[in-house]
Amino acid sequence: MITRNIVKVKASNTLLLISITLLVALPLHLTAGHPAVASPSSSLLLNDRFIKDARGAIDLLYNREYDASLEHLSHWKQQYPDHPLWSFWEAMDAWWPVLVDLENTTHDDAFLEISEKVVSHCTTLLEENSEHLDARVIRSITYGQIARYYSNRYRWYPGFRNGRRALRDFHFIEERYPDIPDLNFGIGMYRYFSSFLVDEYILARPLKWMLPSGDREEGLSRLKQAADSSIFLEPEAVFFLGHIYLHFEQEPGQSLEYLEELYQKYPNNTYYRRLYVRSLFQLRRTRSADMAIKESLDYFNNDNRHDVRVLREDLYTIRGRIHFHYRQYDRAESDFLSAVEIAENLPPFATRSNLITALYYLGEISVRNDDMVMARYYFRRAATPDTDHTYRKKSREALQKHRLE
Repeated sequence: MITRNIVKVKASNTLLLISITLLVALPLHLTAGHPAVASPSSSLLLNDRFIKDARGAIDLLYNREYDASLEHLSHWKQQYPDHPLWSFWEAMDAWWPVLVDLENTTHDDAFLEISEKVVSHCTTLLEENSEHLDARVIRSITYGQIARYYSNRYRWYPGFRNGRRALRDFHFIEERYPDIPDLNFGIGMYRYFSSFLVDEYILARPLKWMLPSGDREEGLSRLKQAADSSIFLEPEAVFFLGHIYLHFEQEPGQSLEYLEELYQKYPNNTYYRRLYVRSLFQLRRTRSADMAIKESLDYFNNDNRHDVRVLREDLYTIRGRIHFHYRQYDRAESDFLSAVEIAENLPPFATRSNLITALYYLGEISVRNDDMVMARYYFRRAATPDTDHTYRKKSREALQKHRLE
């Protein structure tokens, strides 16, 4: 049976983070129609020619073409060499090694170091001129990314603290420049989730008076506007639309439209490939998942970068589960062995989720092949790590069930 444990955990983690962020964000004043302050002449974010180039550069960056994205903006860098955008660009690129392999913490320090450099640069500019729009926007996004990092590490307090810092800058920008398209992302998230919490969770209803006024339809509408017109946050808006429709609106068809858009638009982005394949798998569209897995493995055939190895580890594990589901045990065994071989050479040693999953299924295949010696070997390996992983628990149960302890 194909389970949805991963989807439930990720959805609940996202909901917890958003719930608390909503509470620390108060008050949120939506200011559509508020007269905009005269734009600073030095602002790139209010320069139509820069915006056009920035969107092209963002697409390159999200397609994991960092050098090409910088080259796309090279003439702007020559004109504005001290602008905080350039260190911010490094921070955005440094985020990907963290995101593509959240079980591995070896890239964390590099991301935090460059992010703090961005914040420090922006803060210096804002101390000189509190109306420096670009520094305010870049600092807000950077604080938000740092908050997201800490939430992924389950370090809630620094996550909330940085989220609140991001929102202070967000409110400042919102009051003075309500027409900046990236604001639609933040407003859409708050509108949607403040309504969702009250609609779906009884425990949240006594806090309704504390929450920003919510409207799920308006929230989705704002996110769609962000997906169409944001400068920096268009890909994030597309991702969260797919996430919301899959996990919260229960409309997987619409979800796949957005996730497939990311898959098609950013072929070099291994994270988006994994999201798309996992979503197909979770929705039991196994034929489509199998086709996407083959296409992805072929696409990166001779590439041995870290993120590609993580992609292969994930895809082999998923395809192994598909074969196992259809009782194609020889094919499943081959894929699980491939996943184990890759996982054993990726940190952290012995505790990777895909490693434990693959070992458990190899144990089950060994039982079906009446090879109880190998079944004991695989189940014991899967049951050893000190984690609360589902398949660690199942492996312990299997050892008892088959008297293999």
